[in-house]
Amino acid sequence: MVTTELTTRLEGFRNRNSENPNYINKDIYRMFYKSELYIIAYNNIKSNDGAETEGSDGTSLQGFSQTWIDDIIESMRNESYQPNPARTTYIPKQDGSGKMRKLAFPNGVDKLIQECVRIVLDCIYEPTFSNMSHGYRPNRSIQSATAQVATWTGTAWFIEGDIAKCFDEVDHRVLESILRERIADERFIRLINKLLKAGYFDTELEFHETKRSVNQGSICSPILANIYLDKLDRFMESIINRDTKGTSRKVNPEYGRTRYQRRKAEETGDVTTVKALSKKLKDMPSVDVMDNNFRRVKYVRYADDFLVGIIGSKAYAKQIKQEIAKFLEEVLKLRLSDTKTKITNVLNSETKFLGYRITKGKKHGKIRILMDTEEIIRRLHRKGFCTKKGYPIGVTKLFNLPIQDIIKQGNDVLRGLLYNNQGCNNYYQAWRIQYIIQFAIAKTIARKYDISMKKVFKQYGKRLTVLYLNPKGQVKERSLALFQSFARNREFFKNWNIKLKEHVKITYDTRNPLKRLCYICESSQNRKMFHRRKKSLIEKPYSLIVTVMIKINRRQICLCEECFTQVTNNELECNQISAAFSG
Repeated sequence: MVTTELTTRLEGFRNRNSENPNYINKDIYRMFYKSELYIIAYNNIKSNDGAETEGSDGTSLQGFSQTWIDDIIESMRNESYQPNPARTTYIPKQDGSGKMRKLAFPNGVDKLIQECVRIVLDCIYEPTFSNMSHGYRPNRSIQSATAQVATWTGTAWFIEGDIAKCFDEVDHRVLESILRERIADERFIRLINKLLKAGYFDTELEFHETKRSVNQGSICSPILANIYLDKLDRFMESIINRDTKGTSRKVNPEYGRTRYQRRKAEETGDVTTVKALSKKLKDMPSVDVMDNNFRRVKYVRYADDFLVGIIGSKAYAKQIKQEIAKFLEEVLKLRLSDTKTKITNVLNSETKFLGYRITKGKKHGKIRILMDTEEIIRRLHRKGFCTKKGYPIGVTKLFNLPIQDIIKQGNDVLRGLLYNNQGCNNYYQAWRIQYIIQFAIAKTIARKYDISMKKVFKQYGKRLTVLYLNPKGQVKERSLALFQSFARNREFFKNWNIKLKEHVKITYDTRNPLKRLCYICESSQNRKMFHRRKKSLIEKPYSLIVTVMIKINRRQICLCEECFTQVTNNELECNQISAAFSG
């Protein structure tokens, strides 16, 4: 990473906030006068799936240019910038409930400014976020959150936290007051308020004001939600400090008596009694699990989902649930769903958290993380890979893809479902998931070419290996990435806990793509960035420019204004484009 004046300032904010969590940050807004900030922001988001998604005015990052940057900086200087209302759509939730989730799509300029705001907020708040928070943070994930839960040995009760419509109910006044605690720059606060209150158009193109909420789909909404819910994290830390008591549990009297009897039996040589008492000891807790002088509270949060682990009585667990509900309502103006927030006995019932099933071993009291096999099969059914009962079927939506892309889709699903479950105690069940995907892909190929399954495996082998020509004309091989073993990786979650302690190095890509010459005519005048969508999202037949961009594996290229216009209107001849790129 090249160090510049701007990156030095950004790292200065990060270091000062890391050293002093209560540091008051000033003179932030002036960074929005720097062209380099928008270059960094563009480089961060240019290859995102949503980069080419259009906002309500029909624009995206397509056509990004120096003129954009100059106009934005001018609007920042005189504070005339006003974000456009977002375009919204609804997508089904992945839990199979049939409910819909609202997503907002800002236009290209707003995407850029939101990413700039996110970069600055990240420098201020990321160093001071709680170690118990894992959502939308570098070096953290669902697996890192679950890895923390795996260390909660001895937990008696779980509180499964569910905040009702969290992202939709964020109170703008409360969020503003939280920001003012550490930001003393009114212009920056006003900029964030503009983004929050921009409003949106619904699917019927009717405008709605946003008096509450941080829109899901907005680039800066994840970090704003984390800043908001950091108050909950701090509240839980205060409860942990307040209610932790005792250094160790007292010994279980029955365990002590049984152990004494076994020792006497060993002295007399009574082998039968020794075996019987040893077996009894294995099924008996060595400590008093109801010791009122020993209490522990554990907590972890991923986005708006949180889990509380308690070593204590059920009455105490109910008290903690009520305190959390009261804090959310009175301080953050949020509501804890009373029906979905459950108190679970860890020994007798399973708890579902972030897609995993969590229970406790009866012998040693250790937390057991289990993959939710049945839920994974339901997800595969919704994707069209199998019936409700888990019988593999051909995936209809993949029929029109080339065979190598069909196999790639199978690999994406296979790796996504199995890799992150390697540390689960029941990982041996993953064979069933692999079987479904393997045979679903094989049946897809069989139906595509109207041949039998026997011929598919005879021609392509068990791993469905195919040879194909890539866009550059090179022969490549692709096959299903079948897992060879389903033995549990006992170090998987341990490694995540180690990774959480590692220092996270943040880098900034300051390379300016607009300094490149036009890819077609090599002009250096009035350059713009031309974007193409992901290959899977582009309808065939491809345009000439898209065909060439796929061949050279580029999602964006720099063009002069004249070539950009000709390419956009598909006015260039094939030989003009091919000659330019081959040169």
